[in-house]
Amino acid sequence: MKFKKKQISVVLVLISVSVIIYQQLFKQPILIAADYITLDSTFTEHTNEVWAVKFSPNDSLMVSGGIEENTKIWSRIDGKVIHNLKHPYGTPAVDFSPDGSNVITGCYDGKTRIWDVKTGLLLSVLNGHESTIWSVAYSPSGDLIAAGGDDDKVTIWNAHTGKLLQEFKDAKQNIWKVVFNPTGEFLLASGSDNLIRVYEVVSGKLIKTLEGHSQVVLSLDFSPNGKLMASGGDDDTVKIWNTDNWNLLHTIKGENQAIHSVVFIDNNKLVAGGTDKKPLGEFLEYQFDYKGSLKYITATLWDVEKEKVLQTITEHENDLGIGCDVSSDGKWFATSSADRTVKLWAISTTN
Repeated sequence: MKFKKKQISVVLVLISVSVIIYQQLFKQPILIAADYITLDSTFTEHTNEVWAVKFSPNDSLMVSGGIEENTKIWSRIDGKVIHNLKHPYGTPAVDFSPDGSNVITGCYDGKTRIWDVKTGLLLSVLNGHESTIWSVAYSPSGDLIAAGGDDDKVTIWNAHTGKLLQEFKDAKQNIWKVVFNPTGEFLLASGSDNLIRVYEVVSGKLIKTLEGHSQVVLSLDFSPNGKLMASGGDDDTVKIWNTDNWNLLHTIKGENQAIHSVVFIDNNKLVAGGTDKKPLGEFLEYQFDYKGSLKYITATLWDVEKEKVLQTITEHENDLGIGCDVSSDGKWFATSSADRTVKLWAISTTN
């Protein structure tokens, strides 16, 4: 009798393990085909993983960076590289100034650098961090530059003089994202303590701490009208917040096990993407270069108000980067990826 029970237990364990393996490695995610966004072109000039991409204010140029030492400024029109901005290490964070004349980069060496877009020359180096910069951002006015990274703090500099104006040290773990709201009144910072902090820029006061994520918050973005803020992270959820009172409005969850990037393409549609495989697949990919045989979802387009999936994106061959972007005219969307590419997507104006 005891032997039979042991046999049954072994069989049940094997069945359970088989089910888990099937769900993690062989179950095809549900794909939603649509033409809200359509792939236009693929930029293939990077030699390693691409972490971030940004449009210039007039949408004619792109800047992208990642693990390799060269940050690239290139033409959105024909894909030609205009400048290779040489760094001692990789640059997981990039941004254009609001007037399009400069680019800032955040580097693994803890430096934030300002570059001239026309000449490709280094203009200045901003000090204040001791380790990797994961996020950089210009204020909407172009007068301020913010950065956050592995040394657990957020810094704000005068963009014209390079003077350090503010340091926020409320976080106890590293900072993954800094972003100004559309008016420049607030600066938000998120990180590995699972929290989102809202700072009043002029006074430097911490006015709100948003709780709700259970794991690292990797990405933040505001809707164009500034009324909504989206956050995404390692807890595989996207949260939508009301910026009038910072109350949580929606929590949406798709196929991605970790959300690396959230981007509003209009005031109600949001693209959220990240890891393409389930945890077991990600582990096997990291350890043994496992590719899998499924069509994986790297990003999902959502109707925020209805919490409804509008379209799934499968064209990338690896995880999405931590910095994707929408053009200022709302006609283009760009995705960075660990597959060493940047993809440009045309946004439909009829949907």
